[in-house]
Amino acid sequence: ISLFFALMTMTTSRQERYSTRTIDIIVHGATGFTGKRVVTHLAKHHPELNVAVCGRSQEKLTAVANSVEWSESKCKSSIFVVSDIVNENDKLVAAFANAKVVIACAGPYRQCGLPILKAAVEARADYLDLCGEPQFFDDALLSFDREARSAGVLACHAAAFDCVPAELGAALAERELLKNNTSCAGVEVIHTMQNVSCANATTWHAAVDGFHAAASGELAKSRQKVKENYPEFKETTPPSRPAEWAKSPVAPGLLPGYNEELELRTMKFVGADSSAMRCSWKYLRSRKPDHPRKGTSIPEPKLSVLIGMDSKDSMSALKVMGFGATFSFLARYKWGCDMLHANPEGFSGGVFKTEGPTQEELEKGRFTTYVTAFGPNNNDRRARVKVSGPEPGYVATPILIVSLALTILDTGKADAGNDLSFDAGVTLPGALFGDSEKVYEHMRNEGVNFDVVDEFDDSQSPV
Repeated sequence: ISLFFALMTMTTSRQERYSTRTIDIIVHGATGFTGKRVVTHLAKHHPELNVAVCGRSQEKLTAVANSVEWSESKCKSSIFVVSDIVNENDKLVAAFANAKVVIACAGPYRQCGLPILKAAVEARADYLDLCGEPQFFDDALLSFDREARSAGVLACHAAAFDCVPAELGAALAERELLKNNTSCAGVEVIHTMQNVSCANATTWHAAVDGFHAAASGELAKSRQKVKENYPEFKETTPPSRPAEWAKSPVAPGLLPGYNEELELRTMKFVGADSSAMRCSWKYLRSRKPDHPRKGTSIPEPKLSVLIGMDSKDSMSALKVMGFGATFSFLARYKWGCDMLHANPEGFSGGVFKTEGPTQEELEKGRFTTYVTAFGPNNNDRRARVKVSGPEPGYVATPILIVSLALTILDTGKADAGNDLSFDAGVTLPGALFGDSEKVYEHMRNEGVNFDVVDEFDDSQSPV
């Protein structure tokens, strides 16, 4: 494998590399709840792309292929079975070696993500995943960022509802402020869901492990390792936020807050958005110290990421608080994690189910994310971005990750141009795609809208 890797990592441009590869996208974890939907979205909306699938079970992979009506010859050339990603690294590298982009859908990533990323880097295939686990961001950066840069490989995490609407909505709002020569002093993200009743239990399991990592000190240790191994992060620390800047946004504490503009009750959003956004800012600043939004001379904005609920529905807020308190207590302890893993549906009030949402539930679901960028003074203009799309977890997520994959594929086309922030390395969506016009175009074309608006009026409020 070392000779194979040495040959694969000879310096070539993305265009040269892509010109020798016949698979546009290979979906690893294609038989999972989300992976199947990524394959279906590609088959339905992008028949022009040559797509392959990879996973542990020939039978299940064949069933996915049959569901999108692949021919027998297509199945023979485009199904790759790797039953043990740890001990069959050579086989996984060989599966990825003819692919331009790997979409990794198998989680939880803290348990199985690094071998897949390792194989992608060795195969010099660009990589995207659905991971919303902050410790995995650190582990992947420490393990493979230097190698990915040397190999000319892009590896981007959180290319899903965690954390694309928040990250790219914030980047777009900040860019709008910058058009008026206004610094961004604060960013507020409010996620709202419509007719979204449940999610797949895999997301729950990842959340349990992630919260336990933070509570037990594992996340702090990984953050310390990042500091030790990446002195450029400290060297590019931004100046402190000026004391005279406005305090907006004002985040709620333990009790719910209230957003007057949208007439929504708000609570802290417990997803990975805040962590991902701060990591993106850090990555971008260290890679591009003179960046107009995130350069080393620009203070970081105050950040608040919230979930919005019907202001008249007090019971829902109380339920969220109750289940959240139980979750946060149990996830601190190993025995508590065992309980949470054993009964996702019971401890989430039926929100997380092993079988996931039904097709009817997926078709009815919608999300709307409201992003506001605040200037340094209370009387400064605010920039507002409304992000909207179908059910977030399993309908919008395939749209989002495919849109990011299409944007990377564009950079490998002759004379296509490249508006990504950099060409290689382990990163997150905001850092890599935040200045790209193409990615917003792809997302709108696929079915998730990013709209700059003057006001969030009553007609836009979803609840």
